Amino acid sequence: MARVRWTRDRSLWGAIAVGLVLRVLPLALWPFDSCVRDECTYARLARKFAAGQGMNESVGWLWAPGYPAYLGLHAWITTEPGVGKVLQIAATLCATVLVYLLARRTFSRSQGEAAGLRAGRWAAWLYAVSAHMVFYAGRMWSEALYGAILLAGLWCFGLARDAVSARESPGGPDRRRALKFAALVGLVVGVRVLFRGVAQYMLPLFVLGFLWGRVRDRLPWQQAALAVAVTAAVVAPYSAYATHKFGDFVLSDKTAGRMMWLGNNDFEPITFDYGNGQLSSVAYNRTKKRGRKPCAGKRDAIALDACQMEEGVAWIQANPEEFVRRMPLRVAQMLNPHSLLTRHLRWGKWKGMPQWMDELLVLWQVAGSLLVMWAGMVGLTTRGRGAQGGVIFSILLYHVAAISVLAGLSRYRVPLEPLLMIYAAGLLSDPKAAWAEATRAPWRLGAAAVCLGLVMWLSLWYLPAGWPTWRTW
Repeated sequence: MARVRWTRDRSLWGAIAVGLVLRVLPLALWPFDSCVRDECTYARLARKFAAGQGMNESVGWLWAPGYPAYLGLHAWITTEPGVGKVLQIAATLCATVLVYLLARRTFSRSQGEAAGLRAGRWAAWLYAVSAHMVFYAGRMWSEALYGAILLAGLWCFGLARDAVSARESPGGPDRRRALKFAALVGLVVGVRVLFRGVAQYMLPLFVLGFLWGRVRDRLPWQQAALAVAVTAAVVAPYSAYATHKFGDFVLSDKTAGRMMWLGNNDFEPITFDYGNGQLSSVAYNRTKKRGRKPCAGKRDAIALDACQMEEGVAWIQANPEEFVRRMPLRVAQMLNPHSLLTRHLRWGKWKGMPQWMDELLVLWQVAGSLLVMWAGMVGLTTRGRGAQGGVIFSILLYHVAAISVLAGLSRYRVPLEPLLMIYAAGLLSDPKAAWAEATRAPWRLGAAAVCLGLVMWLSLWYLPAGWPTWRTW
């Protein structure tokens, strides 16, 4: 079939239009919807940015500066940080295009242009109508922007790899293009590090991706070195500023100790999700009293993070069996299909909406998230190949590993779902082709069965908790 340019694909534009309506609708119906927990903290930090105070601590946390600075720019221009939601929605529309392009590129190569086009369209619609993506696009959490930035990094990574492959084409080497997109990968990774502390250690995954299957070639090594240099150049100015301001080395954030306190304490790992956490301040404070007393004051985030990390490690050493037993629990908290949208609805934040619509939205988000997690994991393990498949699988595994030793929260999963949408789209758009390809490598079927079984077990752990009449399994 003739290649259809993405700019002329009506299905893609339909997904973008529907996605825009779904994202704008909550802002139009509830324009004064109040902030909740971390959103309020982001808003306070943004106003300090707008007042020229730079990055600050907040109740014992020193977060990465990217999102507070982003909101702070809007607060400086308009006096209201929430205006940043508008540009954030625009970023998620760009993410719709990116997930489309990534899925299309992935499956065009293995199955042909028609298969790639179908997969791209499926991916775009999965993203456009995802209840999680819709909800977070209009909230003051970093997940929507962080997810779009992650997709941009993967797209640039693919183009950088393609430019190296072009060296074998009749046109000869394309060194300039290869290095240009490698630099863009470094730029995007640097921005991600400034947006989320967990991204601090993801750069090596892209370095390995550049070298995947090309260790003996000089150009991939140059790409890797350039990406590292650009990432360092992006992160270093803030790191130097924060290190000087707070009196201790800061790369992007200082939150690992606080996360260690939440997940490795005398109480069970706690979250603020509906059904698997303490939703009220009273319940949260009651839980805190069962754990270790604060080892430093909340006004000194650096000291508090350091001593809580030490105490967390000591707790693990004293309770190794309990630490291991909690690993699945922490991951289940991240894979909870309800996310914070269920909490928002159960709290009645969208006033005036009938109860039946609340229940419909809860079912919509659960069904969509489970579909993406399950189909995406099967698609990734059976059809994930090459450097891109390896990098995506490594990113997912890295996040799971980090959560398993710290503490889980469902919103940490939200930026990762678009990665699974790429492979869920390949599976859903042509199940027969996916099955035929998978059966050519029986070990992949075995890996898919194991991974799917684990993901189903962990994602169903808190499924009943979204409905008040049910209890957790």
